[in-house]
Amino acid sequence: MIRQLSAALCTLATLVGCATEAPTRLADNVSRTQFLPASYRLGAGDRINIDVFREADLSGEVSVESSGNINFPLVGYISAVGLTPQQLEQDLTKRLRTGFLRNPEVRVGVVRYRPIFISGAVRNTGVFQYSEGLTVEKALTLASGLTPLASLRRIFVLREGAPSSAREKVGVDAPLYPGDTLFVEEGVF
Repeated sequence: MIRQLSAALCTLATLVGCATEAPTRLADNVSRTQFLPASYRLGAGDRINIDVFREADLSGEVSVESSGNINFPLVGYISAVGLTPQQLEQDLTKRLRTGFLRNPEVRVGVVRYRPIFISGAVRNTGVFQYSEGLTVEKALTLASGLTPLASLRRIFVLREGAPSSAREKVGVDAPLYPGDTLFVEEGVF
C-alpha cells in the first residue's frame, strides 16, 4: 500500500512538474527579422526609437527626414539614410563618447517603417503604412481590392531606389518592403 502510494505521488509530482512548464508557442520561435533582412537600411519616413541607457533626455523617437537626417540632442543633424539601425547605434555611440558621455550605451530600433505606394487597377490607390510580413496579397487588401479590369498576372513591384525600368513582375505571395511601389495593370480581353 505504501509503495503504491509512493508511486502515485511520484507520478503526480512528475505530472505537476510538466504542467508548470509553459508550452512553447510557434510565435515565440519566429524571429521578427524573418520578414526584413538583417541588413535593413533606414530611409526617409522611417520612425526610430533611440534609447541611451540612463539618459532620458537623450532618448526618444525621431523620424528620418526627407533629407535623410535625424536631429539628435547634443550632436545635431546626423545622416541616417542608408545605415542599418546597428550602424546608427555605433555612430551615435562614437559621437556621444567624444566629449559628452563616458561610456554611452545606445540602442536603435525601428518603430514605424516608411510607407509603401499602391497604384493602378486597385479600388483605392495611395500611400499605405508598411508592417512586417506584408505581401502583395495583403497590400491589395489595404487598397480595398482590385478593380474588375485588374489582372492578377500583371502585378509589378518597384523596389525603393531602383530605376523605373527595374520593376519586377510578382505574384500575390511576394513580400513587400518599406518604400516599395506596387502597380497593378489592367488585363487585356
